[in-house]
Amino acid sequence: MKISFDHRLDRVVELNPPFHIPQNPQEARSLSQKVAYLLSGEHETLIGAKELLLELPQTLSQELIQAFEHRKVEALLEIQKTLYAIYEISFSNPLSHLCFHEHSPWLIEIRNTIENQWMKNEIEIIREQLPTQAEAKDGDALCHWFVNQAKQESQNDKEIVNFLEHHASVEQFNIFILSDAHLNYRFYDALALAQHYFSELVKTEIVHHMWDECGCGVSGKAHTVQFTKALMELNLPQPLIPIWEDWRPYAGHNLYFCFGLNRKYYFRSLGSLAMPELFDPDRNRAVVAGFERAYREVKPECEYFRNHIEGDEEHGERWLEYVITPIVKAQPEAGMELAIGGALRMEAMRRYNEYLATKFQLSEQTSEQVKVIC
Repeated sequence: MKISFDHRLDRVVELNPPFHIPQNPQEARSLSQKVAYLLSGEHETLIGAKELLLELPQTLSQELIQAFEHRKVEALLEIQKTLYAIYEISFSNPLSHLCFHEHSPWLIEIRNTIENQWMKNEIEIIREQLPTQAEAKDGDALCHWFVNQAKQESQNDKEIVNFLEHHASVEQFNIFILSDAHLNYRFYDALALAQHYFSELVKTEIVHHMWDECGCGVSGKAHTVQFTKALMELNLPQPLIPIWEDWRPYAGHNLYFCFGLNRKYYFRSLGSLAMPELFDPDRNRAVVAGFERAYREVKPECEYFRNHIEGDEEHGERWLEYVITPIVKAQPEAGMELAIGGALRMEAMRRYNEYLATKFQLSEQTSEQVKVIC
């Protein structure tokens, strides 16, 4: 039987990476630019590669100090853009030059150095939000902690949801959708990375989520396809490179792959993946209401966001029952790692809302008169 599929909805991984590559070594001035250039070819023949490799340790050291000791936003952006490029190698076209460097010592050293410093810094920020050791080792108590954390909303979180539902213009909604695009496409990969085996119960539940992500076997209903449909309905392009020029969305995106691509962070990955299932349904209701208001002339189907309302409500409960609880029962000391992943995801969500608030200038103007920073 031939399956009917609109091939306009298919997305094939391109040879060109989803980040800018300098055309020559002279253009590779920053850390992320140097790494991107060094990924573009084999170092034996790539002009200026040897010199850039010698410069990298000092450049990296300077950026780490500026980012994590002085909290300079420019350095934080450089660090996160560098990690983004490194993680994208794992999802790049198998025939691209990037893949030749996937396990190169120079790249692994940069990645490990950044990740270790980043995690050390982030855990200090969320330490007070974590459960006690006793709570983390108790399945019921830990699930209660996850639910409570997911319900925590800052004033900024509430303003963003209210703005999207009641005030965002078509142009502003387009910015919101394009800002979300890369993670909406990459969430499938983040979930796939969590399928590495720990137990039969956990495997079964994650496969259940994957089945939903893939449209329950119907290619046209896969969540990534539904998102592509939404872009087509709204006449928006698929962004090949993230539209962000801010460290916060990069960091939230990277967090999934810092966890998913490191076996030692497996439990953090599962804790991080739990949170969107718990806090997203209410946000998606507001987004759908805002869609219907802002695009009332276009009348888009909003399948992607509509399906995530009921789906995430079910997924959240199941994730707690069939992922968090059995892991803690089998290995109580894993509970704190699960909580760290959840707390870091909530911190990333709040930062992303701060990014959106800045993008829409919510703190500077009334909601009805918001302008977009282009």
